[in-house]
Amino acid sequence: MRPLFLLLLLIPLLSACAERWARPGTSEAEADAMNAACGAEAQMAVPPHMVWQQVAPARIERERNCWRDGDRERCRTSERYRPARYDMVDIATGAREAHRTACMREKGFTFQGYRPLRLQ
Repeated sequence: MRPLFLLLLLIPLLSACAERWARPGTSEAEADAMNAACGAEAQMAVPPHMVWQQVAPARIERERNCWRDGDRERCRTSERYRPARYDMVDIATGAREAHRTACMREKGFTFQGYRPLRLQ
């Protein structure tokens, strides 16, 4: 359970790295550091709330295979039932992101869009 919790902590921070926030007189590195600090604050204020939830509905997959048999085309259709998939889902993600965004705006930053993620 502990590795899953650590992964849940890192995902928002990794995805936040691609955002570009700006404030007059602030470098990109300082904006990134503030974004990380606001992300950590949001994580403490709005902790993960994991619930068991359906992530994919049940469905029937149909597959049609055709081949030539002399001068005729023959086809066979097969069906496969795929049951619904369930998984643990963090339903507090939206509230956590709203908290982080509000934190950045309170500190005078404006959202400028996204930049390519740099892996150093």
